[in-house]
Amino acid sequence: MCGVLVQLEDALAALAERHVETVMVARTWLQQATPTTFGRKAAGWLAALRRTRAGLERALREASVLQFGGASGTLASLGDRGVEVGEALARELGLTLPALPWHAERDRFAALAAACGNVAGILGKIARDVSLLAQNEIAEAAEPSAPGRGGSSTMPQKRNPVACAIALAAAVRAPALVATMFAAMPQEHERGLGGWHAEWETLPELVRVLSGSAHVMAQAIAGLEVDAARMRANLDATQGFAMAESFKTALAVSLGLWRAHDIVEAASRRAAGEGRTLREVLDGDPDVRAHVSPEALDRAGDPRNYLGVATQFVQRSIADRAP
Repeated sequence: MCGVLVQLEDALAALAERHVETVMVARTWLQQATPTTFGRKAAGWLAALRRTRAGLERALREASVLQFGGASGTLASLGDRGVEVGEALARELGLTLPALPWHAERDRFAALAAACGNVAGILGKIARDVSLLAQNEIAEAAEPSAPGRGGSSTMPQKRNPVACAIALAAAVRAPALVATMFAAMPQEHERGLGGWHAEWETLPELVRVLSGSAHVMAQAIAGLEVDAARMRANLDATQGFAMAESFKTALAVSLGLWRAHDIVEAASRRAAGEGRTLREVLDGDPDVRAHVSPEALDRAGDPRNYLGVATQFVQRSIADRAP
């Protein structure tokens, strides 16, 4: 499964690099915010997946230890050769021999479950974003299509984000499975009653759920269709309101931050009420014309000029990938 996650990271890195300059609108509280790039969005997915995948691999290594303690954790039946036999058995099984038996201390398995849940949550985050971008009204991205994939039994035109559905379902299921692993931790004395038995189906099920999510999202991202023109059209669709902060920043140089904020806020209300663009309303404001040239307003209204260090963030995310 970790290999599939690495494949997904590769696909995300390629996506981020390919769209490093593809301008789109960022969304906060599900509303349009300020400009960003699709490369920056994909770089965020990549960074989060990298962190959680590294955590999963670390938890898997720490959980891959031998449990060998005899009846009650002393290996009394082997006399003074218990550690020697344990070392030989660990080598045979390709496991690490811990300092002592741990049958009733289930922290390693709980940590592994938590790491699985963390990855499932990030895959769900990616799936949530992709599925929102794929809505017909947004139409900025879409899962790869193929005959029989994503169709509807009643609506021939449908192109459902089926990979996202699987990943989101996994993200919903994972927390309860993780919770079961944590609930099983308080075990009695040297060998518990019922707690570790509850893990037998729970942890494998969690791994299966996560594995399915990883496989479908690796395929979806590798073939993701991105409509850069639609991204720009959606950015321009709201009368220039996405550039309000940029206009405020330009005005603040001469008018101060709070005065600039009040002017742009009032201009936004007028633009919305009159069906005009924010740029047009600001251009007609005497205070604005007295302090900011039309050329400066044009620069402030161009989304490409208000991307901050988005490109650097993409480059840093790609360069900072875990091995």
